[in-house]
Amino acid sequence: MTTSAPPEIVIPATPSSQDVLCRLFPGVRSPPSLLAPGRVPNSGPEATAALLKALRDNHERSHVFFNEFSFHNHTVHHLLAIYALALPTRATHLDHLRVAFVAPDKVTITDDNFTDYLGNDQYYNAYLDYFHRVKYIFSPHYNVRTPQQGAEQPQMFNRLLEILIHPIIHVGYGAEFGILGLIAEGLAWTSVHPAGATTLITRLIFTPTRTTPITDLERQEPGWMPKPGSRLRALNILSLMLRDPRFGSKVLDKHEYAAMLESHGEVINKYGEMWDCHIESQEDLEERVEELIWVATLMYGVGSWNGNEAEYCADFFTAHIVTSVLFIPSICAYLSHPSQTKLLRAHFLTSITWWLVRGRSSFALKEFTSQPLPPLPNIPSAKYSNTLPGSQPTLPACALPSPASPYAINPNPWYPILADALVHPNEHLCKVQRALAHFNVLYGHREAGFVLDSLSKDGVDVDPEYAYLDGTVFLRAAWLTGSALGWVSHGEDNTGIWNYQEFHKAALDQLELLRSQGRA
Repeated sequence: MTTSAPPEIVIPATPSSQDVLCRLFPGVRSPPSLLAPGRVPNSGPEATAALLKALRDNHERSHVFFNEFSFHNHTVHHLLAIYALALPTRATHLDHLRVAFVAPDKVTITDDNFTDYLGNDQYYNAYLDYFHRVKYIFSPHYNVRTPQQGAEQPQMFNRLLEILIHPIIHVGYGAEFGILGLIAEGLAWTSVHPAGATTLITRLIFTPTRTTPITDLERQEPGWMPKPGSRLRALNILSLMLRDPRFGSKVLDKHEYAAMLESHGEVINKYGEMWDCHIESQEDLEERVEELIWVATLMYGVGSWNGNEAEYCADFFTAHIVTSVLFIPSICAYLSHPSQTKLLRAHFLTSITWWLVRGRSSFALKEFTSQPLPPLPNIPSAKYSNTLPGSQPTLPACALPSPASPYAINPNPWYPILADALVHPNEHLCKVQRALAHFNVLYGHREAGFVLDSLSKDGVDVDPEYAYLDGTVFLRAAWLTGSALGWVSHGEDNTGIWNYQEFHKAALDQLELLRSQGRA
């Protein structure tokens, strides 16, 4: 994590005028795409009024990072997710957040000095003011400039998917709900992010001509690799990466991650280039978005599973691949086909990179999809029950299909899954469950084997596990996630068990030390 101490003298940011706030936060609009998630009916206008007040307060008062270790301010993401799931009005607390402050020397960001302060979070509010005006993040001007224009490249597209893809999630909420203020915040957030973990994106999207020598690792390419220029479906690319001996299966720590980008960057990029993604129509977009959603769900939902009797390792990092891909349709609704292509390719490249960092889990789909599906009872030796905790209701004899049927007691498992996410204190749970529920709406009808015909056209060996991929994976992953984090709405404690492993350990240990010293 990046450490950034605030200025010695903190000057609170100047509040925006009411005219500006009304323009940036005018209200909540309907989703801009049929592929974007719908909304659950709420209790009335009070919920929307409370949401807008909280969003405006956050915009005016809060920094994008809530501490000096670049830990993200997730308040807006949590509020919008539970608003979309129809939680009635409730008080929101912003007092734990880092205050928004004026940039050092009261710098104003302009087109001329735009690149001078990129990656420095002390200039967040200066960039926020800049992005109150519309700028275009997908153009080469904001990503790669000639040497005559300065050695520091803007790399805004990189930054958009940096540090667990958070900026694009923030921009995505703005696009989905039609709130310009959130888009401005997301772009300002993008500007103060580093451009380290995703530098591969600039190489893939904006500088496709190779300028570096072939590495020893590239010379070790397996003989079964597709010929140069091949274009494959995303799931076939994952299969090839699982076979590739040049990648390990160890979860990497922070320093190993940086080293992997250095040593394996060109190899990863080659896999990113293989994806057959060139958007020229709405049909193209819908097909490629579906590919990304299956990729994300496999990486998190199935990749976190180690068998029915083992603890579900709900991976915190691949979970962000799930929550970020939810917003691709909303953002794409405002983009041209060429920019849609760039965005989807960048997201795929970022996804496979994080999957490698997290140990490139395989996808045991045959076993995963053979387990009893909630609400049917699980086997006695299973780690998690398919029955909600607590006493079960006694139903009258007229209940359908019968009073003792699991389908009468819990007719639709998605209802308790989403209800629990609304009241669960973990701010990431509601976002994951909302995404998986929407994916189930879109693709829950897919039957086992549906993907085999298209995969077989690529001319590579198709992983036999894909024969078992079907639309139940979304519900299975959501139920396991809810079970792992605790059914708070049914009396269980919040376990807070996301699988971080070692990646954040150093930053968390340092933060705990500062807290013990009264410095954080």
